[in-house]
Amino acid sequence: MSSRSSTRSGSDASVPPIDDNGPSRAYNILRPMLHRHYDIKSADDQPLFYGEVSEFTPSKPDLILYAGANGQAPVVAVSKFQKMSGSCKLGLGDPDDINSVKWEDMTREVIYKSRYRIETTIQHQFARTEGERRSFLWKRTRSVGVDDSAPSKWTTQNYKLVDEQTEQIVAVFTGTKRPGKVGKLQIRAEYGTDFDRMVLISCLSLCEKARRRRHGAGSGGGG
Repeated sequence: MSSRSSTRSGSDASVPPIDDNGPSRAYNILRPMLHRHYDIKSADDQPLFYGEVSEFTPSKPDLILYAGANGQAPVVAVSKFQKMSGSCKLGLGDPDDINSVKWEDMTREVIYKSRYRIETTIQHQFARTEGERRSFLWKRTRSVGVDDSAPSKWTTQNYKLVDEQTEQIVAVFTGTKRPGKVGKLQIRAEYGTDFDRMVLISCLSLCEKARRRRHGAGSGGGG
């Protein structure tokens, strides 16, 4: 399958399109009405992950990602919000097993823009090495959507994840305003299971932080 080559406008003009080489993984992200969790499902509606939300227990991560349909499944990733800086601590693994968790920082790069940087280890397909450290940026986008379609103009929660070294877009999140639905995430890079989970927990963190800002603004508490 060949790579798409299209001309983009605005801030996305200098960024190469999504690479079509290799299979992509698409995830539907939902947040059921009146519930405090996220459901992550496959394109054909099969439950894959469950994202537990915690706001009022300081010792507990803000997000816990379980590899299954509910909170009884194994914990595979967590996110702790750094409220003063706007950054996050992302952990791959279960914090109850301290020696098994790999912690990474997702730092907010620009105070007045939603731009977050992650440095993590990737595993190239079929490679026998231990992995390579690479950095990625989550950026807002108005022209790059899932399957290279145009994202909705009715929400600002549209993001692309860009490899800082190659400038390739390795993941895209397209938000939606539909009740109970958050959006759709597409991962296009084949960098291993840990990378996919890092993309998932970081994307969920962006969604949950945005939800809390909206809730705070709506209740008069600011952002």
